[in-house]
Amino acid sequence: MRTPLRRPHRLALATVPPRVFAFCHTFGLTVWIAVAEGRTALILPGLLLLAWPGIAYLHASLVQNSKQAEFRNLLFDCLLFGVWCSVLDFYVLATLTIGLSCLMNNMVVGGLRRMTLALLLFLGGAAGWSLVTGLTFRPWVSTGLDIYQSVGAIIYLLAFAYVMHGQNRQIGRSMAKIQFQNRVFQTLLELSHVANQASNIPGLLEDSLKHIHTMFPECGFAFFLQERQRPEVTRYAATAGYRLEADEERHLVDLLSRFHAQQEAPVQFNKLHDGEQQYIASMAGRLSQYEGWLVVRSPGLNDSLERALSLLVDQLASAIENKSLHLTLKESAERDALTGLYNRGYFESALDTCIQSKLQPPGLDFAVLMLDVDGLKEINDQYGHTAGDQLIAAVAERLTALSRESDILARYGGDEFVLLFPSANRSAADRMTKSIRTQLDGAPCRLATANGEELTLTLRLSLGGASSCETAAHKVLDLADERMYADKALRRETRPST
Repeated sequence: MRTPLRRPHRLALATVPPRVFAFCHTFGLTVWIAVAEGRTALILPGLLLLAWPGIAYLHASLVQNSKQAEFRNLLFDCLLFGVWCSVLDFYVLATLTIGLSCLMNNMVVGGLRRMTLALLLFLGGAAGWSLVTGLTFRPWVSTGLDIYQSVGAIIYLLAFAYVMHGQNRQIGRSMAKIQFQNRVFQTLLELSHVANQASNIPGLLEDSLKHIHTMFPECGFAFFLQERQRPEVTRYAATAGYRLEADEERHLVDLLSRFHAQQEAPVQFNKLHDGEQQYIASMAGRLSQYEGWLVVRSPGLNDSLERALSLLVDQLASAIENKSLHLTLKESAERDALTGLYNRGYFESALDTCIQSKLQPPGLDFAVLMLDVDGLKEINDQYGHTAGDQLIAAVAERLTALSRESDILARYGGDEFVLLFPSANRSAADRMTKSIRTQLDGAPCRLATANGEELTLTLRLSLGGASSCETAAHKVLDLADERMYADKALRRETRPST
């Protein structure tokens, strides 16, 4: 069965040029001595010196462990050179330079132990051949040959140094690559935690980019998230270490619009100044509702960064999708399905937080306003629940318009609403009561019945407010509820029910 050739280990590849030069140079030395001394019989066996580099490379290419094979080849170099120094009658300059080169090669790859083994093989090869053919010692041949051998030794040492320099650079690049990969993996691991801590998508993007920029301070990052149905609308944007000038931002927005729904990532664009490089990685369908782009400004070309962008984009896309789903589920759990307002569970949780804040220093006050839609049961009985639901939704919409962002508006029950004013006193509830009396109570409200008929009703609301300034924190809601029912009773006495 034919054994396939494999690409050998980098050590075997690195030693090919120095080995070829060393054995070709030694063959030239052999030919010089053979011609100068009339020993032409040395030339034919000297051809073995030319064949060995090819045999060594073939050996490393055929075996499973090419690195170990090259270690054996280096030791065989010592044995073969030891024999050949004996063949050349221990020409001093050649013996010293060749022997030192053999020791140096093995010292570099295996340390003192391997150098000692190489020395023993070199001496063993020289001594063994001398025992077979007899010991002859030639300290000098000619000045020309000394020059030839000296120049060859210098070239070999320089070539060896060049190879070692290349190996060190490759090792350095490999280490830098590994360190970069470790930074990428650490970033990805910590990015999940950062994303989980964010309360919303803008916070997620901002915190994620800050984290990525911390791990890669030499780069700048920007992120753009656009609605898929309206690509001209930038829904979210965040930057970290990436300062966009006005003209750059216009150029980038135009660039992203041309790459809407881009299916390949990353896309690379050269910058025109300071040798910087800009990369744009598209999320390319990874998001269900949006299109997203991660924009990176790098000091220069960086193949490792380009490959890492896909991983970062995948992680960000997954984090955005998970956060979007989480927020949707959270909103559905906290919101009333009919009105879209907070539900009773959310309100009670917020109220409990206010009660705890009141009980602990510095004792922040809060206020509550209860509202009841008068006559809802009669409307449901007379016109159907469709009209009643419209009435509830209309009241919720108008209350929302009157409320501030800091107010917590919730649907408390069937026809009851409640407003919580954190960090406020009774004046907040009184202010809202006045606004509702002025703008809502007594206002007309148009509804449609299940039969498609239109009717106009007059809104009637019963109100009751209370604050933690008046009673114990845990009794504020009860007090507001009592006042609301007192207001309802008073209104019934002064006006007939609708």
